[in-house]
Amino acid sequence: MRILHFIDSLDFGGAETLLMSLVSLLPEHDHIIVTMHGPNVYPVTNYEYIELDFHTYHNLFRARKVLGKIIRQKKVDIVHSHSYWTNIISRLATPKSIKLFNHYHFADYDTLRKRKSVRMMMFIDRMIRHRNLIRIAVSEYVYGILIKLFNKEKVKVLPNFISCGDLHEFKNISDRNDLRIVAVGNCNIEKNYDYLIQTFVLLKDEPFRIDIMGGGPLLDYYRKKVQELGLSKVNFCGNKNQIRQRLPEYDLFISTSFSESFGIAVLEALCAGLPVMLSDIPAFKEIAPSVTCFFDLSDKNDLAKKIITFSKSFPKNNTDEYNKILQRYSPQNFLYKLSALYLN
Repeated sequence: MRILHFIDSLDFGGAETLLMSLVSLLPEHDHIIVTMHGPNVYPVTNYEYIELDFHTYHNLFRARKVLGKIIRQKKVDIVHSHSYWTNIISRLATPKSIKLFNHYHFADYDTLRKRKSVRMMMFIDRMIRHRNLIRIAVSEYVYGILIKLFNKEKVKVLPNFISCGDLHEFKNISDRNDLRIVAVGNCNIEKNYDYLIQTFVLLKDEPFRIDIMGGGPLLDYYRKKVQELGLSKVNFCGNKNQIRQRLPEYDLFISTSFSESFGIAVLEALCAGLPVMLSDIPAFKEIAPSVTCFFDLSDKNDLAKKIITFSKSFPKNNTDEYNKILQRYSPQNFLYKLSALYLN
């Protein structure tokens, strides 16, 4: 079977990570990955790579024409897109006889629905249809959002997955003079790093350090902001290779996101055996272990108080529960459900 995957780019990110992992799980099929633009940070090994070099989405019909030509020339059996505009373009370009899957890796229709631009996105999404379209939600939370919008259309839930080897044991940090904290995620509005920075303003005199790993459009802004505030223990690292291998070096994982569709970085933290401290949003509550410390984003002091409490009382080992969660979101479970969708 020949599968064409369509995504904005192959830069660092959750949707990109899932796509590249998916391709490696299905070596028996031919994979063509088409991107709207660069960069591509992944080696081109088990797939054919085509970059359209469209950096704006103002000319959807031109993109439709080019993608449609590729689909015909490559004799594609399935088209699978992974971002908002590639979802829309794929419906315009894919012949009605070909199976089409649109993956929803975002929760904007819930968390950002008051914005005019998001309301326009929803309108376009409802108006542009395809006879063989199946929408795929990356979590039960996103599934609930899509069902409300597209209740007469095919929507399936296919939770994201993580490939995790042996789970790292919890560490005893009682003999440490400081607390090493990590956050993972690109520097965009949804990650809510302004809240994180405000927290460390309150913790400025405490022996706590945090590394934030991820690039993105606001990286330079945040680096400048922490410098102006004199937060020497807050380090915006930018993109880093082998993040998962680095995580066991830390004592605590934190995410301050106000909008997430799933939580790959959270599962990576569980795989590293780290305690997690998360914003109390639906996507995180769906996947987090029972010992998770949730904090209230509406309270600017809540996270700071809970980090101090954590530093004085390290949680007990909960390896069994971590393993059960990681098994629930294993590649095997994902592949079984995806193959059923592809072959149905």
